[in-house]
Amino acid sequence: MTVPYEYKRIPLYLIDIPEGRIRRQRAERVETLAKDIAVQGQLQPIVVVETEDGRFSLDDGALRVAALRQNKGDEIDARVTPIAWLKPQERRLREIMINLNRESYTALEEGEALSELKSVYEALYPHVKHGANGGRGGKKNETEIFSFSIMAAEATGLSDRAIRMAVAMVNGLSEITKQRVRGTSVERKALDLRNLAVMPHELQAKALDLLFNEPPQAGSVAEALVLAEGRKPENPIEKAFKSFSDSWTRFEVRYRRNFIRAHKDEILKILAEDGAL
Repeated sequence: MTVPYEYKRIPLYLIDIPEGRIRRQRAERVETLAKDIAVQGQLQPIVVVETEDGRFSLDDGALRVAALRQNKGDEIDARVTPIAWLKPQERRLREIMINLNRESYTALEEGEALSELKSVYEALYPHVKHGANGGRGGKKNETEIFSFSIMAAEATGLSDRAIRMAVAMVNGLSEITKQRVRGTSVERKALDLRNLAVMPHELQAKALDLLFNEPPQAGSVAEALVLAEGRKPENPIEKAFKSFSDSWTRFEVRYRRNFIRAHKDEILKILAEDGAL
C-alpha cells in the first residue's frame, strides 16, 4: 500500500512530539543545527502525520523542530500524511527505520568529510588559510589548522583534537590505500587508519598486501606494518612477561610475597635445578 503524502509548510506551534522517542536530543546538536539553519535554511523536511484536530504529530525531525524553535521560526517544511492512513505500529516502524537507515560515517568517510570541509571553508574564507598572523612554515600551517578546527568543532560537535587527527589521517593515506580499505573492517577503525597514515605510501601498500592476501599473512594492521618494515612481530606471551617483569618492583612487598607463596613449590624447584639452593 502506498501511503499518500504532500509537502507543505506547517506552523511550528501545531507540532506535537510523541513521548518515548528512541533518538534523544542533545543540546549541543540543537545549537549546531540552529546555527546551520540560520545560514543555509532548512535542507530536509520533517515527517509528520496530520491528526483529526488539525495538529501534527512528529515521526521524524525532532532536532530540526528544536533548532527552528530556538531560532524563533514560525513554520517548517514537512512531509505530511493523514493519520488515518497509518496505524500506531506503522508509525513507530517508520520512525525506527528512518533512524536505522541513517548510517554513520565510517572512520575514513568522516576524515574525508572533515578534510573536504577544511578545503571548502578555506575557499570561502581565504584569510583563514593564510593565518591570522601571516606566519610561515609550520607556524602558518598550525594557525591554518587551528582556525579551521575551531569552526569545525562548533559545526560538528567533535573535539578539536579529533578533527585535527582525522584531517591528518586522511592527508597521510595514499589514494590507493583509501580505495583498498573501502568496504573492509579497516575503513571503520580510526586507529588502524592512523597507524597506516603515518607510514610512507610504499609501506602502506606492503602492509595491505600482507593483510588482504589469501590466506592473510598478518592478523591485524599493526602486525602487518611490523612485517612490512621487516621487523619481527612481538610475541604476546613475551610481551606479557616483560610487562609483568618490569612492574615487579612497583608491587608492594605484600603482593610480591603473596605471589611467591602462591608459586612457592615451582620457584623452589627451579632454584634447585639452577643450583641456587
